[in-house]
Amino acid sequence: MFRRHRVRIGRSKIEERRSKVLALAVLSVSGLVSSAVAQDRVSETVHNLSASGPGRIRAPSESQVCIFCHAPHNTGGVRPLWNRDLPITSYQIYQSTTLDALPGQPTGASKLCLSCHDGTIALGSVLSRSEQIRMSGGDFIPAGLTNLGTDLSDDHPISFFYTSGIASSDGQLVSPAALPSEVRLDANSQLQCTSCHDPHHNRFGKFLVKRREFGELCMACHTMDGWNASSHRLSNATVIGSSTGDWPFNTVAENACRSCHRPHAAGGHQRLLIFDNEEDNCLSCHDGRVARTNLRTEIDKLSAHDPRQYTGRHDPTETRAGLNPHVECADCHNPHAVTAQPPTSGYIPIGATLADVPGVTIAGARIEKAQHEYEVCFRCHGDAAVPITGRILRQAQTDNLRLKFSPGNPSFHPVVLSSPSDETPSLIPGMARGAMIRCTDCHNNDSGPRAGGGGPDGPHGSNYEFLLERNYSVLDDGAESEVEYAMCYKCHQRSSILSDRSFAEHREHIVEERTPCSACHDPHGVSMTLTTGGDHTHLINFDTTIVRTEPRTGKLEFRDLGRFAGSCTLICHGERHVNEDYGPN
Repeated sequence: MFRRHRVRIGRSKIEERRSKVLALAVLSVSGLVSSAVAQDRVSETVHNLSASGPGRIRAPSESQVCIFCHAPHNTGGVRPLWNRDLPITSYQIYQSTTLDALPGQPTGASKLCLSCHDGTIALGSVLSRSEQIRMSGGDFIPAGLTNLGTDLSDDHPISFFYTSGIASSDGQLVSPAALPSEVRLDANSQLQCTSCHDPHHNRFGKFLVKRREFGELCMACHTMDGWNASSHRLSNATVIGSSTGDWPFNTVAENACRSCHRPHAAGGHQRLLIFDNEEDNCLSCHDGRVARTNLRTEIDKLSAHDPRQYTGRHDPTETRAGLNPHVECADCHNPHAVTAQPPTSGYIPIGATLADVPGVTIAGARIEKAQHEYEVCFRCHGDAAVPITGRILRQAQTDNLRLKFSPGNPSFHPVVLSSPSDETPSLIPGMARGAMIRCTDCHNNDSGPRAGGGGPDGPHGSNYEFLLERNYSVLDDGAESEVEYAMCYKCHQRSSILSDRSFAEHREHIVEERTPCSACHDPHGVSMTLTTGGDHTHLINFDTTIVRTEPRTGKLEFRDLGRFAGSCTLICHGERHVNEDYGPN
């Protein structure tokens, strides 16, 4: 009798001590208390469901703090003195093509957490009481982030073996031996809810073991390549009050991983993205309200790499985009490694915004980190070429730009290698012979910096066809002007072209005959694998809707006869040319 009396009198102190000893963690019941403050004792947190608890869900007639999880007697034999039935539910488990671990059904501490947090067992249903403890505010955790339900496919994976082998195969995970002391695996080396949450302490909010700010908790396990120098880690752009993202902190840097990911109730189950539509995770910032650039405006233009047309089709493990054509933001940009493009002058192999992105080499080999801009482009415009709507029909036709730019070809624009010809007198002053260009020197924003505007750089969208930075008319019978062929005149001096310095008939063709540059020249190059019997130097690859086969000879060909000289057999604008030579004036 005396001993029972002592237990009753000293219950609060005993239970307080017990709460500090017992090693159980349960996911936070966020939203049940008005604010997350430093709460070092369980009695100060919403996990105190007794009458003294601070949350809006509590038991008005119950004074015991720990009873909702633990009891000294009459438990089910589950450690640590667990006072609840375990869920018998079968759960939907998180899956991802990039997940090296093999999560199964919840085990260990995670299953204990779910005895409340899956919403199937009443909070007041405990083994040590014959009757359910009645709660004010609801018998179950209300719907929301902390009521996970039985569908865990949108939650961070749990109950998997976190081993050195998993860390090694992933390549971007911390070795279990190097995990910080706050992040604990269970006795079986499994990652559980308790690895991130401590139910007895809430000093960091959400019962987390480390701060969320600046990605501190996430980076305890995840070490993403390029992250430390990335814009998404360093940007101080303000997000509160901007756009529609699910951001808990004021700046991009503070939100860090939370800028794109949500560990529970994620909209996009694969990789736990905030939004199900992959591009929405990017455009929620890159719409001019958080990021400086407004890419949403760009992809609304006439010609665009519009990710909204390819919802849900990107996967980091894919090998050939042509098997499943798409152009999601992450096909060209690695959000963990992307950095702001520094001011540059002259040619650079690859821009900072394309850092750590897979590519395809000029030889056709896949590489994990592209070293040149064109290697990123070749993923879709190489061997797995995506057909381009409205493309010009060429004499030697292919959508494979890797073949067109091959250094073994008779002619090509100098994207992969310097041009083999130094016979280009029309180059504008300051452009040295042997200079190289990038895909984005032509395919770019028509209002971007390279076009003299203030919009974002890159081939996101353009009001000109073919995603070109400037006008490039391919229509027959159009009047020549600086505007009509502005794309060509960006590098080629108009006065040189019209004075016939490189071709004796340039002016005659484009001014008098009103024939577009594209009628004869292929701006990419001409693949040797598609030769048609003639020569294809000087980017000669006729547009077959304008230039046709000469009917008597059955030929459509150009012959190179030396410096600034050649011969044509064809029919154009109704005029027959049979071995018609031209040469220097």
